[in-house]
Amino acid sequence: MDTPTLATRQPASTQPPTRIPMGALLPGLLGLVPFWGLALATVVDFGIASVGAVLALVMYGAVILTFVGALWWGMAVNAPASAPRQLMFVWSVIPALIGWFAMIGAAPDVGLRMVIAGLVLQWLLDSMLMRKVPDLFPRWVFRLRAILTSGAVAALGLAWWQLFNA
Repeated sequence: MDTPTLATRQPASTQPPTRIPMGALLPGLLGLVPFWGLALATVVDFGIASVGAVLALVMYGAVILTFVGALWWGMAVNAPASAPRQLMFVWSVIPALIGWFAMIGAAPDVGLRMVIAGLVLQWLLDSMLMRKVPDLFPRWVFRLRAILTSGAVAALGLAWWQLFNA
């Protein structure tokens, strides 16, 4: 029996995966742990003062905003000519600035709302980009972003609500 050579081997699949790969899903879900741990610390006594948990939540949200903005930089580097590359490069730093202003220039409740707004805005722009340049990233990436954004925004919303109902 002949062993296939590199030249005769067919790729397992030429289509990108339609399901979210476990290697992306698990770290993404683990990234929600600080959001939910800190949000729950505003409701349940974990030994962290509520205001400290909220401040840490705003800081973590700022880090995540920086990450989702940086995704646009990475995509812009290899984007096809049909993609709005210059806009992607410029936008890639805006989420980090939103997070930075949420940390340094706002009361905790305003900081939470700024991070929520930044995450939702980034998700909306991801949606628009996916429609404009559908081959820029696999569809599962947007589904994963939707899951993670929803989880983060829900946790931030819980903490914001708890500030006024404690």
